[in-house]
Amino acid sequence: MSDVMYPEVLTIGNGAIKVATVGDSLTYGYGLENRERDAYPSILADKLGHHYQVSNFGLSGRSLQSTSDYPYLQEKNAQLSLESEADIVIIMIGSNDSRGPYWNKERFIKEYGELVDRYLKMPSQPDVYLLVPPYVPTSRFGLNNDIVRTELQEIIPRIAEERGLEWINFYPLTERHLEYYSDGLHLTPLGNQLVADRVYAAIMGESPR
Repeated sequence: MSDVMYPEVLTIGNGAIKVATVGDSLTYGYGLENRERDAYPSILADKLGHHYQVSNFGLSGRSLQSTSDYPYLQEKNAQLSLESEADIVIIMIGSNDSRGPYWNKERFIKEYGELVDRYLKMPSQPDVYLLVPPYVPTSRFGLNNDIVRTELQEIIPRIAEERGLEWINFYPLTERHLEYYSDGLHLTPLGNQLVADRVYAAIMGESPR
């Protein structure tokens, strides 16, 4: 039975080009009235068209670091994403790692790099895109926007560039834009549209920094 914490993988489209979207609640589409329509992977699938299929492997509340309460890579959906034979992998994770009990810069750098390398080593040899998570308007969920602003904006692009990968920084695109947020953390349909538009442009080779 699919639920918020342990959802089934949502796949839209049946085209030959497979896209795997990997991440936390911002990928899953938490808080949306209709995540099957309004989560960014669903919007992306609609934009890409019938030659593509997009699978949403997002899991709410998950973190990158193995020492957190809910490490992404220990979950079934993460393993399914690694077995997906995807041609394109989109990774947006790290917001939950900014929590005080979780954050360790050295471990985050190491384990983020290891995560990326696991996808790069998939037999399907996918194109991998790294997304810097968006602005965090409130601390009420325990997340620390200062970590996202000062650390993730530096770490994730560096890891991407070391591996010759494309990256998109959603922090400056969302900072102070409260119209993109439903509850001080999760994105509205408008915020998800922004993410989908930028990811689509990157896949099409049109994305400005």
